[in-house]
Amino acid sequence: MSAPPLVLATDFGLADAYVGMVRGVVFSINPHAHVIDLTHGVGPQDVRHGAVVLADAHAYFPDGSIFVAVVDPGVGTDRPAILLETPQHRFVAPDNGLLTLVCRRYDPEIGGSDTSGPAEVPNGCTAWRLTNPEYWRHPVSATFHGRDVFAPVAAHLSTGVSPNALGDPTTRITALSLPTPRPEGNVIRGRIIFADAFGNLVSDITADILNDMRVLGRESETVVSIAGQEIAGLSRTFHDPPGDGLKALLGSHGRLEVALVDGDASSALGASSGTEIVFRIG
Repeated sequence: MSAPPLVLATDFGLADAYVGMVRGVVFSINPHAHVIDLTHGVGPQDVRHGAVVLADAHAYFPDGSIFVAVVDPGVGTDRPAILLETPQHRFVAPDNGLLTLVCRRYDPEIGGSDTSGPAEVPNGCTAWRLTNPEYWRHPVSATFHGRDVFAPVAAHLSTGVSPNALGDPTTRITALSLPTPRPEGNVIRGRIIFADAFGNLVSDITADILNDMRVLGRESETVVSIAGQEIAGLSRTFHDPPGDGLKALLGSHGRLEVALVDGDASSALGASSGTEIVFRIG
């Protein structure tokens, strides 16, 4: 492979030309770029959804991959642009909390408070503010930094340009308030983060949290409550045990999900990002 994978993750959707223009800018700088579309279906302006997507997906890519992450409701304002380098990957993104959960892999305390704000870049990671316009596309649109700042910076990075040429080192990064749900006895309260394209409701309750509650072997004793409905037992698949209706299960994200057999749980329950979900055992 002549260049590291350049992975796009945005809320642009596919109805407009935005993604195509971003890809065009990349190839105009590095014709040998290997571009992968992770997703362009992050909820519009939903920075928390984007943070979860990056945290759940980046480990599946080879070391050296460059992620261009653009969920940027503050585009054109004074919010900084940032390059974060972890031991495995590089992330080019607005500094608006989008990289909170990536950073949490290296510092479990990041984003764990009740308020969003600046945090220390984790040990083992390095960050730069993207302040050098030499590596941007001009003129820079005030409303499309994905095309004019983030894409060209990532493309130059993929050709071997040093991060030090792209801007100024920083020890601070913006963290969202994303406290980890904690068990209270045999109960844990969480929130739905997003509904996927199938209408499955994906929560912030992870497999690690459930393992701490010693759920293994007691799946039939569990109850999940959401939007006025109770779901008895944890299923292994979307059709196990057999039967119609709502299922609670650990999905491929490693998170507690609620699904409707051959249907759309989000629409059926009127649930979406922010809806409370309660898990209990025994």
